[in-house]
Amino acid sequence: MIKETIKTHTKDVIIIIVVFILFIPLFYGYNLKKIINLTFSFNSFAILALGLFFLFLLWRFIFSTLLDQKSISQMENHDLVDAFIKKNRKWTKWLIFPLTMLMEELIFRFYAISVIIDLIKLNPFIAVIISSFIFAAYHIHFWIRFKNFRIFIAFFILSFFLGLLNGYAFISFGLLICFIIHYGMAFELYFYLYRKFYAENQKK
Repeated sequence: MIKETIKTHTKDVIIIIVVFILFIPLFYGYNLKKIINLTFSFNSFAILALGLFFLFLLWRFIFSTLLDQKSISQMENHDLVDAFIKKNRKWTKWLIFPLTMLMEELIFRFYAISVIIDLIKLNPFIAVIISSFIFAAYHIHFWIRFKNFRIFIAFFILSFFLGLLNGYAFISFGLLICFIIHYGMAFELYFYLYRKFYAENQKK
């Protein structure tokens, strides 16, 4: 128990430090115009809304078909789901989890796409595809943790399509919208898992 607590707090501290480091270039004015773009069109907003709707349907479909009961039960040990179930670790729910989403958006959208477009000189479409694949591959940590191929494939697929959507959102609207989408979708996904565990426990 003590070992697990130390491991959790160590990970939390690392996330905070990484986010701080990622913000340093912004303090010096790097790409501040890409934080938020208020000059979007109705068409770009409509495309984003359709993408959100598709992504919502996709994760519901994947969780109802690809993940079996064993896989879903394993997800009970995810930090956020565990925090919901035990109704503790508010630090995880309201600080570390949002910071994790912000960290991922900074790395895979703000920096990755910017570097691919500005330094490597590839077009935005290719940049979004590449960053989305890297973002999906990053979720191999689900395989490392749970050793469950179904969980890894589910999150790989979802992460790739989230990467495509947020890549478009980053180019059209800026980083802030990406963070809101990522946080909202991930929070809803893990809260959905918590509700399933809660319902099953109520039946017992």
